[in-house]
Formats: sequence, C-alpha cells, structure tokens
Amino acid sequence: MTRAFYGWLAGATLSTFGDATLFFALGWAASAFGPHVTGLVLTGFTLPRAVLLLAGGVLGDRWGPRRVLLTCYFLLAALTLLLAAAFHLTGTTATLLLLTAAVIGTVDAFALPAAGAFPRLFADDAKLPKAMALRTSTQQVVTLAAGPLGGVLVAAAGLVGALVIDGLTFLMAFACLLAIRPPLTIDTTPGESVMKDALDGIRLAWSEPVLRALLLTVGLTAAFVLPVTSLCVPLLARSQGWPASQAGLIVGATVAGSLLVTLVVARLGGFALPGTAAALGCLVAAGGITGLALSSVGYAAVLSGFVQGVGVGLFTSHLAPLFVASTPRSHLTRLQSLLSLAQTLPLIASMNLLGGLATAGPRLAVLTCAAGTTVAGATLLSVRSVRRAVVGVP
Repeated sequence: MTRAFYGWLAGATLSTFGDATLFFALGWAASAFGPHVTGLVLTGFTLPRAVLLLAGGVLGDRWGPRRVLLTCYFLLAALTLLLAAAFHLTGTTATLLLLTAAVIGTVDAFALPAAGAFPRLFADDAKLPKAMALRTSTQQVVTLAAGPLGGVLVAAAGLVGALVIDGLTFLMAFACLLAIRPPLTIDTTPGESVMKDALDGIRLAWSEPVLRALLLTVGLTAAFVLPVTSLCVPLLARSQGWPASQAGLIVGATVAGSLLVTLVVARLGGFALPGTAAALGCLVAAGGITGLALSSVGYAAVLSGFVQGVGVGLFTSHLAPLFVASTPRSHLTRLQSLLSLAQTLPLIASMNLLGGLATAGPRLAVLTCAAGTTVAGATLLSVRSVRRAVVGVP
C-alpha cells in the first residue's frame, strides 16, 4: 500500500476514535439523568444515521468521497468545539445532550458511506482485500480501546474536555486527508434528485445477484451475531452465576479471534473465493455461538467466543472487499449506505425478538442467534455467483 493510504488510514482511525469516545461520553453524561434520558440521547445519536444514510450515499457519489469526508471532518471538528463551549457556559442539560447527539449523528450519516468507499480510491482489485482488512483491523482495535480510554478521558476532563479532544481528533483527521491525494478516482454523477438517485442505488443492489445476496447476508449476521456479545453474553453469564469479569473475557475472546483473522488477511491477503470464505465464516461463527449456548463452565465459553470471533473475522474480511469490488464506481457510496442500513435496521428488530426469547431462558436466545447465523452462511453458499466470485485474481 502507498504512503497516501496509510496517511488516510491514520486520519480515519482518529475519526473512529473520536466517534467512539464521544458516544461513550454522551451516554455517561446522560446516565446522570436516568435511563429514559440515556435511551433518548443514544437514540438521538443513531437515528439520524439510519434516516439519512441513503442521502449521504447519494451526496458521496455526486461530490466524491474525499470532498464529503473533508466537509464532514471539518464540520465535526467545528461543531464539537462549539458544543464544548456551550456545555462550559450552560452546564450539562438533557436538552443540550440530545441536541449534541442529533447533530453529530446527522453529520456521521454523510461521513460513513464515504469512509466505507474510500479504500477503493487507493487499491485495485488485487490490493483491495488487504486494504479493507487493514481498515477493519484498525477500527476493531480503536473500538476495543475507546471504551476504557473514553472512561479515563471523561473522568479526567469531563464532558467538556472529551468534546474538546474529540474536536481535535476530527481536526487532525481533516488535516491528514487534506494533505493526501488518492491515486485512483471515481466518476461523480450529477444526478437529478436525491430520492431518485437513492432509489437507483436500491435498484442496482436488488438487480445484481452478488450484491443482493451480500446485503441479505449482512442483514442476517447483524441481526443474529451482533446481539450475542451485547445482549446474550451478559444474560447468559448471570444465569450461569458467572461474574462480570467472566462475561468480559468472553467478549474479549470474541474480539481477539476476529482481530487475529483480519490481521492475517491484512498481511497475507484473503482466500481466492471470498464469497465461499465469507459463508464458511458464518458457519464457523454459528458453531462458536452454539458452543457458547451449551457451555456450562467459563473456559469453554471463552473458547466458544474465540471461535465465534474467528468466524466473524473470516466473514467480514472477505465480504467487505467482495462487496466493494462488485459495486460500480458510480454507485460506491450509495451502496455503502445500503450496507450500513443492512447492519442497522435488522438489529433493531432482532434485539426486541431476542430480548423476548431470553425471558424463557438465555440459552434459547443464543441458540436462535446460532440458527440465524447458519441461515446467513447457507444463503451465501446457495448463490452460485457468490460462491464463484473472485477479487484480485489475475
């Protein structure tokens, strides 16, 4: 990879850290007002993303990912610094917390699709798997570290200090991106209306068998894999009488397994048939989730979590480059916005479903997650064009 790519990756890593720590800081500050306000604030952060992602994808294809990211980084830097001043002058109020969450979430809706498409500006098909794996692995490391570091930051400097530091990270990300020029370009499309262009992206995704299958599989994995660590592991740990530290070990083992695979792919490249590898990753993850449901001792649950993480790493490190490589350059950010939606909307429904099932027993909810993940892998394997798809093979 080129120095320009690593320069962009440094800026993207800073922006990811800024987002993650800001999310923690807002949640922590809102918790002082009770669970109702906390839920409203966190929803205010995520809801604009879901509503405006398609519009963000359209803008990215019209302006180009670099121009959109430069604008978003600058806005995030300015807004977080202004909001820090507002909190300093008025104190922490529920209204200001909700406004902060909504504003940052709105800008993120335009930044996320552009950031997802950006590796394509540095990598041809041969280098794309490594570029995507490098981005994924750095995001995983930053997300893993953002919680503890965010806690230290809020404890040491308060919400105002956290906002100031977050603003500086976005400013540094802006400077990194401003200093580089991606070697590859994409054709921007002027378009006629946001709605028409968004529908055109949906039409393309539905009409292409590979893209359609990948989006469906992402929706299934988001619905049944993501709740395992956030919802099912704490409930399962409590039902087994395991301490919170044991639940943390299970989650950490899952992250470690996924990170290990993405680092290997970043160093050596992926398998020749990424669609098949992604499908097998789902099946491996399903095996780990099943083992987690059946575990009665802590070490077995940790091992099962690691197996689940390996499967998730195989899935994400192979599906992401295949999705980008299968997307026409004219629709890169629109399809990235659909990919983000496919991860967001099913999760909302599945959290409520699994929460209801968990009342009859956490094991039932975990086994349901394993079944859904198995269906996701089978879906990919059932599509011949996905099984035979290649990325970067001469």
